[in-house]
Amino acid sequence: MGAIPESSTPRRFNLTMLNAAYDAFRRDMARMSAAAADAAPEPGRVARGWAMFRRHWLAQQAAEQRALWAVMRGRERPAVFEALELRAFRVVPLLDGVDAALEHGDRRALRQYARALPAAVNDLLDFKEAEMLPLIHRALTPFEWGTFDVEMRRELGMRGLASFVPWLLDGAPDATARAVMRLLPPPFRVLYRARWLPRYRRRERWAAPAV
Repeated sequence: MGAIPESSTPRRFNLTMLNAAYDAFRRDMARMSAAAADAAPEPGRVARGWAMFRRHWLAQQAAEQRALWAVMRGRERPAVFEALELRAFRVVPLLDGVDAALEHGDRRALRQYARALPAAVNDLLDFKEAEMLPLIHRALTPFEWGTFDVEMRRELGMRGLASFVPWLLDGAPDATARAVMRLLPPPFRVLYRARWLPRYRRRERWAAPAV
């Protein structure tokens, strides 16, 4: 028998969760900017949302690095990965800066980092959406793409997933919320409505609304 020819139809993976996460990070950065907009912002107003943002950000970056970028490297232009790493490195000291400002109650530093971090985060997310996500469809096999979900769940754990899903949909457009819910297994949808969302709503987060 002859070899089966490869389909000429480009692969298309469902990037709903990635796009939803990037938008959720942007919303949190807007909330952070609003909460720290005062000349001398109250650290507690930022801390209530910061811990959740930071936990989800680090989990997302770790899962992407292991399941996506490390696998794709060598299959695409090296320059695109160098540009990705440069933008990612710019975010790291700003994350540490916010941590230090909150730990020491340094309102002046917090206000400075609350301006610089959203710009760096949004620049990284914009680059990923424009340059990296389109490469996923041609650089990864279906099995390799499937490992991203495995890595993300491993990073979060069940307890982390219980806060991640409500956070992901907090302020999301209705169309995004419906698309995400369709991807969740039915038992998770029940947990989300019955436990995860009510628990999430009881927690204090950013004191100022998103802008």
